[in-house]
Amino acid sequence: MAINKYQAFIKVAELGSITKAAEAMGYTQSAVSRMVADLEDEWNLNLLRRSRGGLALSSDGLMLLPFIKDLCSHYEVLQEQANALKGLDTGFIRIGSCASVSTQCLPPILKTFVERYPKIIFQLQNMEYSDTEDALCAGVIDCGFICAPFSPELDVTLLMRDRMLAVIPPDHPLADADSYPLHQLCQERIIKLTDEANNEVSKIIALLNSRLDQPISAYCDVNDDYSIMAMVESGLGVSILSELVTKRMPFDIRLKEFDPPQYRDVAIAVKKGRKPSPATEKFIQTVLEFFNKEDD
Repeated sequence: MAINKYQAFIKVAELGSITKAAEAMGYTQSAVSRMVADLEDEWNLNLLRRSRGGLALSSDGLMLLPFIKDLCSHYEVLQEQANALKGLDTGFIRIGSCASVSTQCLPPILKTFVERYPKIIFQLQNMEYSDTEDALCAGVIDCGFICAPFSPELDVTLLMRDRMLAVIPPDHPLADADSYPLHQLCQERIIKLTDEANNEVSKIIALLNSRLDQPISAYCDVNDDYSIMAMVESGLGVSILSELVTKRMPFDIRLKEFDPPQYRDVAIAVKKGRKPSPATEKFIQTVLEFFNKEDD
């Protein structure tokens, strides 16, 4: 089976351009055009709509794309299994991860992984937890780091319980306190990530609102963690961030555990009902070894 023509169609669909697909795959433009045309001739269907604005999938192309992606994914697993029988560790893994995991956890994990399996290629995609879940369910990535609550469509392995911390300026009345009372949040100006960037803190605030007499409302929504900590440092308000996010950050802020303590559960997940490829299994095993060592 000439799998390359299916792979070429997927790349054209992703990039919206035969030229860009050819560059990404190391083919000539005419070769990619010929491969897509072969598929259209084979099935007697128009898979692409061509116009002055560029390329887009036709309705038939949209219908067939998920099946073609599934075919290519199974082909990659088949190749990995065949290589494994020959004692070769090869493959390609697509990993979904948020910025905090990518920064704080993945460098040593990937270092170990690359040393063990130098012929396995990985692609790291930074995204928020909810986007990672969607990408896993859609088969866009092979495994990913996600946060509770977990989708029932995923097989999940819990990795760590990450403390949620109150982030306060250095001149805050509670700057020297041992902890930060949960109910104090209703007296503060809250700076948080936008729901589009990360709805995790929004969920926590909603949960806290159900427990407190006076609702908590956001004072300001910001796009990234660095901006939040810079604003807190300037005394513009307080925030809620995970301990993982705040590690090695160059800001003059105070981090306080909540009273009572608040946590988020971080896990690695794959799509349920589908056996991970050998390369993905090796990566997950490396991840588990890292977090088990951290717990010791």
